[in-house]
Amino acid sequence: MGRIRNYRAMIQQYGLRRCLFRLRHDIERKTGLLKRKFPAWRWEQRPLSYWLKEGVPEEPERYREVRENSTIKFFFPAGQPPRLHAGWASNAIEQADMILKGKMRFFSCLIADTGYPDIDWHRNPFTGQRASAQHHWCDRSDFDASVGDIKFIWEPSRFTWAYTLARAYAASRDDKYAEAFWRMVESWMINNPPQMGPNWQCGQEIALRTQACIFALHVFWNSPATTAERVSQLVCLLAASAERIAGNINYARAQMGNHAVSEAAGIWTIGLLFPELKHADRWRKLGQWVLEDEVRLFNWPDGSYTQHSMNYHRLMLHNYLWCLRLGELNAVPFTDLTIERLKKSYEFLYQLQDAESGRIPNYGSNDGALILPLNSCDYLDYRPIIGSMHYLFHHKQLYPPGPWQEDLLWLFGPEALESDVRPMERVSSDFLTGGYFTLRGQRSWAMTRCHTYRNRPGQADMLHLDLWWRGVNILRDSGSFSYFDPENHWNLYFISTSSHNTVVVDGVDQMIKGPRFRWFSLVKSRFIRHVQQGQIEIWQGEHYGYRRLPCRATHRRTICRLGDDYWLIIDDIIGQGRSNVQLFWHLADFPCRLEDKTIKMDVNGKEVSLYVD
Repeated sequence: MGRIRNYRAMIQQYGLRRCLFRLRHDIERKTGLLKRKFPAWRWEQRPLSYWLKEGVPEEPERYREVRENSTIKFFFPAGQPPRLHAGWASNAIEQADMILKGKMRFFSCLIADTGYPDIDWHRNPFTGQRASAQHHWCDRSDFDASVGDIKFIWEPSRFTWAYTLARAYAASRDDKYAEAFWRMVESWMINNPPQMGPNWQCGQEIALRTQACIFALHVFWNSPATTAERVSQLVCLLAASAERIAGNINYARAQMGNHAVSEAAGIWTIGLLFPELKHADRWRKLGQWVLEDEVRLFNWPDGSYTQHSMNYHRLMLHNYLWCLRLGELNAVPFTDLTIERLKKSYEFLYQLQDAESGRIPNYGSNDGALILPLNSCDYLDYRPIIGSMHYLFHHKQLYPPGPWQEDLLWLFGPEALESDVRPMERVSSDFLTGGYFTLRGQRSWAMTRCHTYRNRPGQADMLHLDLWWRGVNILRDSGSFSYFDPENHWNLYFISTSSHNTVVVDGVDQMIKGPRFRWFSLVKSRFIRHVQQGQIEIWQGEHYGYRRLPCRATHRRTICRLGDDYWLIIDDIIGQGRSNVQLFWHLADFPCRLEDKTIKMDVNGKEVSLYVD
C-alpha cells in the first residue's frame, strides 16, 4: 500500500504525462537508445561549415565579416562595452586578476585554486574528487558518491567567470582579460569533446555556458585576442550546445522547474543572434514556445513561482530579463500573458525584500547560482535583478544610485542611469496562490508560509517564520545549499522541518521524504485570517502535515505584530493523546546568552530578546 501511495503522490505532483515521459526517458537511457540520439564526436569532425546555412562563407575571416555586418542587436554594440564607474571597476579588476592567478570563485562565496589556463575541468578543487571525462553523459549519474556533489564539477564550466573578465575588460580595456577568456574556452573545448563527460550532462549548465560565451564574445569583439579562427571555433561550440539542448529539452520540462527556462533561453538566444546557423530558426521558435509555456504553467498569477525557492526565482527572472531585453531590441515580442506574469514575479520579490539590506529571506533551495553577475553587490542582494526588471517594464529606476545600477548600464545603456527614480511601497501582503504572507512595520517585518503543496516541494517547512529587524534577519531560514552529501547527509537536514522556524511533532518531518528531490504525503494547509488595525497586525494559519500520525495533530500558528519592536508568536498543537512537541528557532549569527527562558542577542550593539514559554 505504501508504494502505491507514493506512486499516487508522484502522479499528483508531476502529472501522469510527465511521469510516463520520465519512465520512457529512463528506459531509453538504460538501454542505450538515448546515446544513439546523441553520438559522441570530435570537434574537427564538425567544422563551421557543418553548422552554417547554404551560402554563408565558412572561411574564418569572411565569416567574421558576416558577423560584423549582422543587423541583429545585442545589449551593446559588439566591441563597445560600457565604461564602468570607478568603484565598480576596481571590484571587477580585482576579481579578474584572481582568475589569472589561478583562483576561481565558486557559488559567489568560495575561492579555490583551479590553475590557469590549464584548468582541470573535471576536478572538485575542494575535495580532490574527479569525474571521468571518458564516459558519455548518458552513462553518468548526478549522484555518484565517488564524485560527491556534482555542482562543484559543473561550476567552473558554467563560465560565470567570463562575466568577471568582461567587466574587467570594460573597466580597463586591457587585452589580457580577452586573451584569458579565449585561452580558457580553448582549454575547455580540448578537455570536453561533445557528449563526453559531466559537462555535457545537464542541459541547463550547457545553456548558461552559452549565454556567458555570447556575452563575452560581444565584449571582446574588438580585442586583438578575438581572432577570426577563435570566433569560428566558439560558434561551433554554441551550435553543438544548441543541438544538445534542443534534442533533450523535454527532459527539463518534465522536471517542472528552472532547467527548462534556462535551456529555452539558451537555444532562443543562439537562434536569434546567429541566424546564419542552419537550425537557427527552429531553435529560436522552440525556445520561445517553451519560454512562454513555462511562464503560463509555473509563474503563478500572484507572482510566486513553482519551485518554492527565492534563489531559483531570481535565476528564472535573470533568464527572462535576458530574453525580453534582446527581444525588445530586435522587435521579437513575447505574449501579453508572459509580460503580465513576469511583472507579477518581480513585484512579488520586491514585497519580500528587506528595504535596508536589499536581501530576501533565504527561503528554499539555494545552490549559490547567480547566472548574470554584472555588479559588485553581495550575492544575496536582490536589488540588481528587481531593479532591472522594473526598468525593463517601466523605464524608471526603482532604487537610488548604487552598485546595483551596473546591470542597468550593461543591459539598457547609460541613459538608464539618468532616468527618474520611482520607488514602490512595500506593504503587508497575502500571496494566496503561493502561500506566502508578509507582515510589515517600519523597522521590522516578517514572512511566513502557509501553502498546500501540489507540486515539487523543496522542504518540509510549513508555518516557518522569517523575522527581520533593522536590516538583520533575526529569525532565519538556512536554505539548502548542497543536494548530495553522501558522507554527512547535511542536505537532508537543511530540508527537514527541524531546520526551520516551526514545530516538530513526534520527531518526524511534516511530510515523508522520498528519494532524491521527492516528497510524499504532501502537506495541506489553511490560511485563516490576516487583519491589521493601527500598529497591531495579526496573522493566523494552520497545517495538517501531522494528521497522518496517531495523534492526528494540527499545528496552528498565530503571529502578532505589536508595533515595530514586539512580536508575539502563539503555537497551538491540536490533536489527541500525548505527543512530543519541539519548537525550533534559528537565530542570526550574533553573540547571545541564555537567561532562564530568554535568549538575549547583541545585534550591532542593540539587545534583542527572544522569550519562550
